Amino acid sequence: MNFGILFIMALKLQKGMSLIRIHIIACRVFSRELSYYASQSPHIVDITWLPQGLHDTPEKLRQMLKDTLNDLYLQKEKQMLKHWPDCIVLGYGLCSNGIVGLESRDTPLVIPKTDDCIAIFLGSQKRYLDLFQKYNGTYWLNNGWIETAFIPSEEMLDKRYREYVRLYGEENADFLLEQDKLWAYNYNSCGYISSSVYDCPDYPLLAEQIAKHHNWKYCKFEGDNRLIKAMTEGRWNNDEFLICPRDHRVEATYDKSKIHAVPVQRE
Repeated sequence: MNFGILFIMALKLQKGMSLIRIHIIACRVFSRELSYYASQSPHIVDITWLPQGLHDTPEKLRQMLKDTLNDLYLQKEKQMLKHWPDCIVLGYGLCSNGIVGLESRDTPLVIPKTDDCIAIFLGSQKRYLDLFQKYNGTYWLNNGWIETAFIPSEEMLDKRYREYVRLYGEENADFLLEQDKLWAYNYNSCGYISSSVYDCPDYPLLAEQIAKHHNWKYCKFEGDNRLIKAMTEGRWNNDEFLICPRDHRVEATYDKSKIHAVPVQRE
């Protein structure tokens, strides 16, 4: 039996009940799927949402995660929380090392062993790597990104251009928008990931339009919410999740395991 299941069983025995409390700190991109599976979980799940896009600045992501953890502990100290979680789950992958350096203190941290949210939406790090090799140069979209992120559609680009004109004038706006478009040359296709929880029929059409606008190929992939569901149900196997015990720090391994926990010496 893996450590994740043993950990949950130990919590249940310690509490003398079947329910455990899970607090998830997650990127807003998981809003629909995590909210759904939290509502269906056999455990008690609370969620704190952070803005989409923090992975672009890993230092800011790390600081916001630390601040969110600090805020939880402050609420505990001031007795603002009626119940303290048995474990804290992060709805993030490695995300450009944005989670590296986080510490678990007196409550275990649970983190998916994936590069980023793409692997989580695809259902596994292995599937993500397989598709990455087969479809290298893919710009990924799904309902979460379309609803929470800046997407390079004609409408959004026109909106950004008008904002540049307002702030910097037309000549500078032309230059800035051209600079904004340079990243698109790194991609050759747009991959849309569907969801069994929510899949608006307009979204894959929008993804297809974006692909056409940038002269990319368009591909559609079936999403797999198994990792998201596991986050809310406490099904954390060692191969796919790190359970960072109390008084440990998250560090990168730079191998297929992605992350591991190292003890923290406290005074």
